[in-house]
Amino acid sequence: MLELLQAAVSPVNVVYTVLLVIVLIYWMSIIVGVLDTGSFDIDFDLDVDVDLDVDLDVDVDADMDVDADGDVGGGWFAGALHFFNFGKLPFMIIMSFVILFQWAMALLANHNFGHGSVIFALVTALPILFVSLSMTKIITTPLIPVFAKLDTAAEPVNYIGKTGTLILPPTRNKLGQAEVIDEGNPLIISVKVSEDEAIPKKGESIVVIHEADNKTHFIVTSSE
Repeated sequence: MLELLQAAVSPVNVVYTVLLVIVLIYWMSIIVGVLDTGSFDIDFDLDVDVDLDVDLDVDVDADMDVDADGDVGGGWFAGALHFFNFGKLPFMIIMSFVILFQWAMALLANHNFGHGSVIFALVTALPILFVSLSMTKIITTPLIPVFAKLDTAAEPVNYIGKTGTLILPPTRNKLGQAEVIDEGNPLIISVKVSEDEAIPKKGESIVVIHEADNKTHFIVTSSE
């Protein structure tokens, strides 16, 4: 047990251990009722047609921004996230499995093959991440229908007329993100503004006018 603890806090594994501790604190907060499974959700409205990019300011949220700029590859990145079940299940459920698998594999790999080598840990970080994502997809895919039923059982939110705060300004070609409050719960939605209106700045108050015809985002206007 002491050997495991020493390995967990060694320089090559400490980042994975810190992330795992955060996950454990999160789930303890769920158990005692401080948080719920949607507390750190990101609204993955990933539409390949509009080439959304996701910048995981890792929205880990406490309100993380979903970046609509095209800096990290647009459609393929959105498709990759969707493939690994992001957007199909609550964000923290996916990340909990990913971090748990990363931690376990990093400990085994760095102990048996890396022998504490920082270079080995850096070289294997991406392969470990990919394998963790793949294992998470396998584990979480059976949960998708369960959460889909839970989502349909919940009464849908009527965003029309709600006010909120712009957390990521849209452009004329890309979606932005806004936070609106529904019954005390902060919700993140994808937004655009009408062609004839000026684009609000980050942090400005907005009001939701209507939902887009393709149901992928909402049209908003500045309320200031």
